[in-house]
Formats: sequence, structure tokens, C-alpha cells
Amino acid sequence: MDVKTDALIIGGGPAGSYLTRYLVKNGFNGDVMLIDKKHVIYAPVICGELLPTEDLLRPWINGGLHDVLLTTLRESLRREFIVNEIKWLRLVINNRDVARLPFMTYLIDKSAMIRNVINEAEYMGARVRFGVTAVRCTAKNNNYECLVHDKDGGEYVITTRMLIGADAYPSIVDLSLGITNGFSAEDLIVATSARAVGKYADDEAVIVMDPEVAPGGFAWIFPRGDGSHNIGVGVRNNIAWRGSNPLDHHMLFVKRFGLEQIRRSVLMKTLPVGGLLNRYSVGEAHLIGDAVGSVIPTNGAGINPAMITAHLLGESMIRSSDYSVSMNRLLKPLMDRTALFRRIGDPLLMNRRAMEKALRISRALIAGSIYEATLSSMRTGTLIKFLLSNPLIKLISNLT
Repeated sequence: MDVKTDALIIGGGPAGSYLTRYLVKNGFNGDVMLIDKKHVIYAPVICGELLPTEDLLRPWINGGLHDVLLTTLRESLRREFIVNEIKWLRLVINNRDVARLPFMTYLIDKSAMIRNVINEAEYMGARVRFGVTAVRCTAKNNNYECLVHDKDGGEYVITTRMLIGADAYPSIVDLSLGITNGFSAEDLIVATSARAVGKYADDEAVIVMDPEVAPGGFAWIFPRGDGSHNIGVGVRNNIAWRGSNPLDHHMLFVKRFGLEQIRRSVLMKTLPVGGLLNRYSVGEAHLIGDAVGSVIPTNGAGINPAMITAHLLGESMIRSSDYSVSMNRLLKPLMDRTALFRRIGDPLLMNRRAMEKALRISRALIAGSIYEATLSSMRTGTLIKFLLSNPLIKLISNLT
């Protein structure tokens, strides 16, 4: 059984679902098909499920990008998908409370939001198939052919005019067609995800920076408003390769912060934190979401950036404009700057003694830098702050 379509989208997460709906809603000239290897629409979720309110990032990012962000939020986030409203960010560094700062965000039901987007897309004419895994894709006669396995054991080829990888990193589209150079291990995070209970405020998100607990990353406690929390730990991939098991770090985090998991299972996935990949497209094959590296390097946020990439690609497909130009104009400046901030801070994220010395020298500078980086700041003042802290961080790292 061979299948034909005009636009094949591989991956039904925030990016793939949003693009599917965007195309059928805005008059794409052709058939649109979405496939995903998950058997259920949409589970399991490996995510903190945190989204900004409309005004949170307005002072920190460029106006054009903020406009696209608002569009994606308003088109996808409904009141019934908001599980909890969070007001504060509690920053804990090396077991020490360092700051409590304004942080107006939403904890959402990501599964429900994505299911709704997919249902709307299907209602408007998109073809959606879950339990279908893309094995490899090839370019052939001005089209693309993707060999897929169906959950029921079938194997067939999908032929498409346009091919979109929205299936996380590394995308099968990228691996098959060699679109990008990929990321180094230093630019990847292994993130855990679980649900737990503990004595934490319902209106306060907790970020833990401690190289002992989360080397090269951070740990988080995001309240759901019912006494339970989304929790997780991010461990830099190059450290994990050296035998630092992310699951061990997760369990250390659970024990040290008085958490009790509701279920024993801990989910894990790899996230890119190196900024955008070197290319986004080749021919009519494109990458969006995690597949193109759209996770914010300083805070791990992926839902909004994924939908932004999908929106920009959708516009280009409808209007026959250049996706790469739109990405470079709107999203790349933010991704480049936050990647720079992350790399400046890496010596502290990797070394607990260096982090401790930095806190003793300038607690306010460290706390302020982390807070502004968490908000994805593009302000010139934030850049100056990081540039000023760079020699200090290097000096401290050399002394440890």
C-alpha cells in the first residue's frame, strides 16, 4: 500500500500539530498528512508543561517575535488547558535560597492542548495517523519517499511533495537527508520527567542550580495547583556519556528536596540546548521544533519556540516565502543570544565549587543573570551583564 500526499509532517507534538492545523486552516494548496510514532494522541508527555503568560516576556524579547508568540498562544491555549497559575520563581543554588522573583506563568495540560489542535486539524481536512513510525526518507523525482511502519505491522511508502521533520532531535528527516551538521554532546541535555508531591507552594515554581544535582543543567519543581508537581532534572549529555547517569541525579534530587514520586516511572528524552541548527531546510524538506534546535538554551523551554517555528514555516508554505529568512530575522537572534549566555555560564553549571565561589563574590549578579536568562532576555543590559561576568567566571573556574 503506497500513500501520496502534498505535505507530510512527521511528529505530532507542539510543532507538528500546530503546522498541520495552520496549513489546513489557511488554505494550503494540497493534501496535508500528519504521522506520529506514539500510539496515543498525545501521550506520554516528557515536559515541565510551563508556558508564559502573554505579558511575561514582553519586556525581554523583540516586538516582532513577541507578536508571533502571542499568535501561537492565542491560537492554541484555551482556559480549560491551564492547570495552574504561577506567580513566583524561587531560585535555589547549591542548597541555598537565593531569590524569589516575579514569574507569571501557566502550568498546562500539554496533552489536552495538543489533542485539541490535532482534532481541529483533522476536522478541517488533515489526515492524521498515530502509531506510524518513519524509518527513512529519500529524495526521488522532485518528491520525497518515506518508508514507514504501522502499529499494526504494516509497512508502506508515503510519497510527498513537501516533507517536514517535527519529530524531536535528531529528526529522521535530518538523518535521512543530511540537512544539518547536528549538535555536539555539549549542546544536548538529557532531561528527566516525573510527577511528585512535596511541601512546596502552589504559586511558586522552583529552579535548582546545583552541579551536584544537575551537572550542566538545572532541576525544577513546577506546581500543578493540586498539591502535586511536575519535576525533572537536566544533565548535560557529554557528562552523561562519562557515566553520570541522569536517573541517579534525578533520584538524588528527589531525596534531597523531600519529594515523593506519585509513580515510580521516570521518563527521559534528549533536548538540544545549542541554539538553532546550521540549516533549517534543503529543497522542500524542512525542520521545525526540537528537530531544528528551537529549545531555549538557558531555560529548556520548547513548547512556544516549537509553535513559533511551525508558524513561520506555515507562513512560508502558504505565501511561497523563504522559511530560512523568517527564522533568521525573528527567532535566530534570541537563540544565538541565549546560547551565548548558556556557554558563558557553563563553567559554573559544571562545577559546584566554582558556583559556590561565584555566589560569595556576587550573589546579586549571579541571581540576576540567571533570572534574566530564564526569561530569555534579549536586552542589551543583560548582554552587558553576561559579558562583565565572563572574566569573573573564567577566573573563578581557573582557581577551582
